[in-house]
Amino acid sequence: MKHIRSILCLFLVLFALAACSPARKDPLHLGINAVITRIDAANETITVRDSDEGGPLGEACSIDCSEIFLIYCNYETGDVKDISFADLQVGDEVLLSVRESVLDAFQAGEGGESTLQIEQLQLGTQRLE
Repeated sequence: MKHIRSILCLFLVLFALAACSPARKDPLHLGINAVITRIDAANETITVRDSDEGGPLGEACSIDCSEIFLIYCNYETGDVKDISFADLQVGDEVLLSVRESVLDAFQAGEGGESTLQIEQLQLGTQRLE
């Protein structure tokens, strides 16, 4: 009987440890390089392509910019500031911040859309003061 109790206690401890383990994290990818190829000011969306061959976005990836953070970092001074959608131009280099799970779903073609939901867009082209 003591042996059964010991085994039962061991199972309960292992179950408690498994239940308390942290959930799988969804890392944020910072700095997916892209180039703006089209701007739709009415809908606040942009179309981008990979700046590097073989990147995760392909040639035509749509991004809704209406509810994301848009920032600019001056590489010389290190100053970071918020920008508006109107500051973006075709041909600008941008850096996208996106969750791993969202990027995986986009690359797998789930939902059949070419729209990528990002969390932040950083203007990489150095032209603002």
